[in-house]
Amino acid sequence: MFCPKCGSLMTPNKDKYVCNSCGYEVLKEGVTSQRITSRSSDKEIVMVAKEVSAEPLDSDAVCPKCHHTGAYYLLKQTRSADEPETKFYTCESCGHRWREY
Repeated sequence: MFCPKCGSLMTPNKDKYVCNSCGYEVLKEGVTSQRITSRSSDKEIVMVAKEVSAEPLDSDAVCPKCHHTGAYYLLKQTRSADEPETKFYTCESCGHRWREY
């Protein structure tokens, strides 16, 4: 997890994360962590991911199946970081799913 104030890497400390550069602290609530042990060096690596709401957004896209105007969409990064996101649509009327690159 990176510090929102100075951008430095934050370290876990009991029930919060602390920035070693500026001293900013944040509680671990709303942040999930996963512990992975490397087989080659037996060192423990902590991966941190902030929970983000996956609420779909509304658009005026036209469904290719039923031709209804209106669909919800989600954006996901499915390719490398220098490529644009993929937009996944779901039709409000029939529930058909399709994607746009």
